[in-house]
Amino acid sequence: MCKRFDQADRVVNAAQRPRTGFTVPELLLSVGIIGVLLAILLPAILRAQSAAKRTQCQNNLKQLNLALSLYHDVYETFPPGYVSWDVLPTDDATAETGSGFAWGSLMLDYVDQGVLSGSIDHDLEPSDPVNFGTASTAIPTWICPTVGGDPAFEVDDGMQIVVLAASSYTGCYGYGSLTSQPGAPPGPGILYRNSHVPLSAVHDGASNTIIIGERRPQYIVSPDQPPIDAHATWYAAIPGAFRPAGVPESPDLLEGPASLVLSTVGQDEPIPLDSLPNRTTHIAAFSSNHDGGFMAGLADTSVRFISDKLDPDILRHLAQHS
Repeated sequence: MCKRFDQADRVVNAAQRPRTGFTVPELLLSVGIIGVLLAILLPAILRAQSAAKRTQCQNNLKQLNLALSLYHDVYETFPPGYVSWDVLPTDDATAETGSGFAWGSLMLDYVDQGVLSGSIDHDLEPSDPVNFGTASTAIPTWICPTVGGDPAFEVDDGMQIVVLAASSYTGCYGYGSLTSQPGAPPGPGILYRNSHVPLSAVHDGASNTIIIGERRPQYIVSPDQPPIDAHATWYAAIPGAFRPAGVPESPDLLEGPASLVLSTVGQDEPIPLDSLPNRTTHIAAFSSNHDGGFMAGLADTSVRFISDKLDPDILRHLAQHS
């Protein structure tokens, strides 16, 4: 009799114990709720990440803008887009010898990079092996957080492969053909070959004139074609470094050394196919991985987001200093 009571008690106790697992309907309901929450929260998380990257990019450009302003305070002019003294107006593009040191390398002292600045031997070519270590040194301030991958890239100067530190930011040449052909007219922007533009020459107002902007490292010709290299560097326009310009109908068109450190806001003339290299701005156009436009630094040290939908004529005016 006692055994029967014990068995009955065990049955009752087992029935009264709480369940420790989920039933299948409960599990499916939980998964469904989690899925709905993710669908609601994930876009917000992605937007927050995108906004944070955009803010960091804006801060990078702000620092570079302040450095350009400090350079101007010292020299009463903005730095040259890049230096190339040893050319004649009658020389063709392949005769441009250099040095090629660019605006970024000339203002390192003003972005707390004095040690790196001191490591550059300006008496030598930027592609001289003595300068190799400096040439490939990445600087976080020069990289937009939306850009991943290797912070360095290679160019061929016709004699050797040169490894260059990547940069997301380039000087504003203006609009039209970004050409490294000696004898070509200077760009209408603030930074171009051998430029020395003072703030007093910025007639449209410093707050209305782009001096630097961002460019993504790949140029997308079309979704069904592989991207074309469009890397830029803070270091130098390496003499002899030519690369495809990104014109599908004219694959032989090349972009010259200037495209390593300068960008434009568009082409305003037909491309003369008999003028090689180079008469195009495809890979050298300002661009970004941000949705809807690119970040630009203005001559008054402010930073603006330039929409892809901005009227081209307005953009051209923003890109020229007079």
